Amino acid sequence: MNRALLPLAFAFSLVASSAYAGALLRPNVVVDGEVLKLGDLFDNVGAKAEVAIARSPAPGRRATLDADWLQRVAMMNGLDWRPQNAFEQAVVERAGVTLTHDQIEAELLSALAGQGVAGDCQIELANRAAQIVVPVGVDLRIGVRDLFYDSRYKRFTATVEVPANSPSATRLRVTGRVFQTIDIPVLNRQATRGDVITQRDLTWMKMREDVVRRDVAIDPTQIVGMTPRQTIRSGQMVSTADLQKPVAVARGALVTMVLKYGSMSLSTQGHAVEQGSVGDLIRVTNSHSNLTVEGRIEGPNVVSVSLNGATALAN
Repeated sequence: MNRALLPLAFAFSLVASSAYAGALLRPNVVVDGEVLKLGDLFDNVGAKAEVAIARSPAPGRRATLDADWLQRVAMMNGLDWRPQNAFEQAVVERAGVTLTHDQIEAELLSALAGQGVAGDCQIELANRAAQIVVPVGVDLRIGVRDLFYDSRYKRFTATVEVPANSPSATRLRVTGRVFQTIDIPVLNRQATRGDVITQRDLTWMKMREDVVRRDVAIDPTQIVGMTPRQTIRSGQMVSTADLQKPVAVARGALVTMVLKYGSMSLSTQGHAVEQGSVGDLIRVTNSHSNLTVEGRIEGPNVVSVSLNGATALAN
């Protein structure tokens, strides 16, 4: 190497060494433990990385550390670091495990069984936003304590804790209600006008009794053989008002008019003045005589008439 370049190369190596030795702030930090360490916030701190400097936020929470606080920590620990401006900061988040409402409600329902609550009931917490977040790595068994259930008003209070029976457990006071459930038939596919619903189109869904309206069909016989007045979605509660018998005779359709008297049967053709389903009484007009009589729909485009309509039929 050229001797003239040696001083320059030496100076460059010093600068590089100094830059490497300087602490570097980590602006976004996620920690697992209860204690925040110097090495969590700064890189290049060597053996000081394990120095405890503060308590970590609660599991699932975060804390923002401003430039003044960071500079004080750096000075107290002899770090070669200064904030670049007054707005520099670090955000520290504590990792955690969030227990779902389904998990909590399942344990509460299990505990309420000892109070006479049936296992097919559903419960609803008063504060749906409430949650339990516990530290990473802890036992996730849920415990229920201090349970009180008012069977008259179907209300309860309890303390939920995780881990169960632990002095250091995370605890949450909850209140809620118990609801009876009912199994109702619903469609397993979408049905539109003109579709005839069969038994194969039905499945069962458990619903809270308080949300099942009086007009909702609760027996498959109320649905099978019917057709929707409007589109019914899969899994939707079926209102009896949204169902009708399939149209067996359309208005204006050519029909067979039948008169049965003993062993005698007479038939002729006519046109339906009204539409209807099997069993409905509609008016039909004899195509030959143009006389209009009332008849009962027996099947697709088949209408039986009484003796009162025999004249019209004969003509």
